[in-house]
Amino acid sequence: MSSSSKQVRELLARTQQRINCFAVALVMPAQQIFECHCSPNGDATFARSMLERSADSFIAMFREQRDPVIRNRVRDVPGGPLICRFLAVPLLSDDAKSGGLLLLFNPADGAEFGDLDARMAVRYAREFVKATHVPRDALTGLLARESFERQVAAWKGSQPDAPAALLYGDVDQLHVINDLFGFQTGDRAIAMVGQKLNTTITTEGAACSRLSGDRFTVFIPNCSLDRARQIASLMRDAVANARLTSNAQPIPMSMSWGVAMLRGDDTTLDHGLAAAEIACKAAKDRGRNRVEVYQDTDASIIRRRDDMLIVGRLRTALDEGRFQVFGQPISSLLQAENTRRYEMLVRILDENDKLVLPQHFMSSATRYQLLPQLDRGVIKHVLDKLSEARGKPGFKPIHVSLNISGPSISEPDFADWLLAELQRSGVPGEWVSFEVTETAAIANLDRAQQLIEKLGQKGCKFALDDFGTGLSSLAYLKSLNIAAIKIDGSFIRDILENKRSESLVRAIAQLANSMGIETVAEYVESSAICMRLIELGVEFGQGYALGKPVPLDKLIERMLSPMGHLALAS
Repeated sequence: MSSSSKQVRELLARTQQRINCFAVALVMPAQQIFECHCSPNGDATFARSMLERSADSFIAMFREQRDPVIRNRVRDVPGGPLICRFLAVPLLSDDAKSGGLLLLFNPADGAEFGDLDARMAVRYAREFVKATHVPRDALTGLLARESFERQVAAWKGSQPDAPAALLYGDVDQLHVINDLFGFQTGDRAIAMVGQKLNTTITTEGAACSRLSGDRFTVFIPNCSLDRARQIASLMRDAVANARLTSNAQPIPMSMSWGVAMLRGDDTTLDHGLAAAEIACKAAKDRGRNRVEVYQDTDASIIRRRDDMLIVGRLRTALDEGRFQVFGQPISSLLQAENTRRYEMLVRILDENDKLVLPQHFMSSATRYQLLPQLDRGVIKHVLDKLSEARGKPGFKPIHVSLNISGPSISEPDFADWLLAELQRSGVPGEWVSFEVTETAAIANLDRAQQLIEKLGQKGCKFALDDFGTGLSSLAYLKSLNIAAIKIDGSFIRDILENKRSESLVRAIAQLANSMGIETVAEYVESSAICMRLIELGVEFGQGYALGKPVPLDKLIERMLSPMGHLALAS
């Protein structure tokens, strides 16, 4: 609670008026609160001085008793002149512990305090307990989130146009401390951060809270961006210099911090916290133990912000099956054929049923671990469509190529799930290929090998996507039973102008041909690129020059048409 709380000041004024005393003070040592209200008549400076001088002795007294205390004959020295009168009432919490006191004052020539005054003061003390009750985090002693939000809201209400700063901190790799030294040590690390926050953040009116786990936030009113950055740096240094040990073994600690400005009515607390969190995540991305400031011009911060904004829409789309699958043809460059090979491409549908392209949601799907759900949804959808179509008269089979992400490959049950889906749908394995990126296959080599082996027994084939972008492309070709490699589009786009790209594509085509592996060029956008790829020995191409993506339903509809082969070739 802020010592300048409007509610507390109003309660103090009401207490002074109803009990008709000269001055009244609220004293709460644990929260560093001393709030005083005096009558405008008389020596307010003397009254405040006497209240401050006497508070500690009354607090000590209330450690042993709980009843109000009246002192109508207070002297500076024994036998000296009477100087003032006091009525003290403890502020008792639910567990009967004293959290402070309500202290009333009258000068020596003022009225004595009586039992009726004491009973009224007890009632007011209960109101002060309610007004000053601040839920706190049990582990750190910092404000609970509810209390934090209330304090920020009070500031915004009183100073709507004033700038303030929000800091968002996250302990770096706390899970490592938990794994190596146990959760009790991890809790001690969190408690230590809370203690460092309490001692480092000294700005008047600042509020500190543990949001959850190892995430903390600090609100600093009337603060510039430069000052906020300095405070975050002080916090970073305080945690980095902290001495945390386990069995006399020192444990290094660090925190990453993000800083964002909260400008009165322009920014809500939730938006400000989200901005500070994005900056904190950027600090982690850039090496940890750093301070980063939220800036609209920072590309990585913009990407994180966009990912956070779209993840809710993406989850809803996946949960409700609000996505659409398109097929883009994979065409032979060396011989004429009616194209029946298609890569399956997914778009999600927003709340207005408008298509959202992958470049707008794939980063979010990756960051928030939604790729396995996306992969399974698309695979099941495509197999269901093929299963439904294969029983209709005149259907001409098409070969579909489905993408599998690295996180899906790493799931222990993914291969068995895929086999079960193939069996359930009745779609022949020969109709299906799977594309895995080079980096995903290398990162999960053992699981990728098992996946290729199990599905290969059902007739499925595999292609290595984005070939040429990894560091060990050639070394892993011999380890994986790959039927095709898809040459990354970064080599194809400038193949007409860049001799190095041309040389790399030629070398890849020659190597693949010698190993009996098909080559597919991505991003074939012109007939001139087609001709150059033919000269270099690339067998297949995919791109707008060869065919644009078409909804899967429309592809199947064409395959059921008597002239379907002509429609597909057009």
